[in-house]
Amino acid sequence: MSIREQERRQRQSEKRIDDRMRRSDREIRGAMEERSRQADLRAKEIVRRIEKGDADPRPLPGMREDSLESMESMKSMESSESMKSMPSADPVMEVNVDAEAREMGKDMPLDDHVPFNAAEMEEDLAGRITEDTGGHGDPHAHNEQKADEMAKAMTEETGADGDMTEHAEGKVDQMGREMFE
Repeated sequence: MSIREQERRQRQSEKRIDDRMRRSDREIRGAMEERSRQADLRAKEIVRRIEKGDADPRPLPGMREDSLESMESMKSMESSESMKSMPSADPVMEVNVDAEAREMGKDMPLDDHVPFNAAEMEEDLAGRITEDTGGHGDPHAHNEQKADEMAKAMTEETGADGDMTEHAEGKVDQMGREMFE
């Protein structure tokens, strides 16, 4: 696009902007003039009321509503009596369970573990979870054993014996042979 074309387009857009601004000024000018006229009328009315004396005088400062004496405050209610504080709960490790509580929870899975001891429960749970892999409560050994089992199961068809790299290479070779058959 040439420079003359760009200048022509710029002049056209400036002309459109100017036209829109003049139009909006005309529309707004009417509203502004009306507001100004209304303000002048109110000012003239106030001057007339003051000069002729037909304006209602404002009440004296001592008689105005905002300067009236305030009402007497309500008396406060008596506060209610404080409740006695409850005895502190025993720490979790030292919870004593009475016979009724034992009866309620007798069919519950933690029946063997009352009173509750978090450290013993953690060891017991770890032992039960790792029992099938021989992890003896060590979750890391358990996870390694499970990962090895899964790798051997996944690589069984290629004979990679748990080596995922060898398994992947075997799968690529197998797919290549199938494609060219």
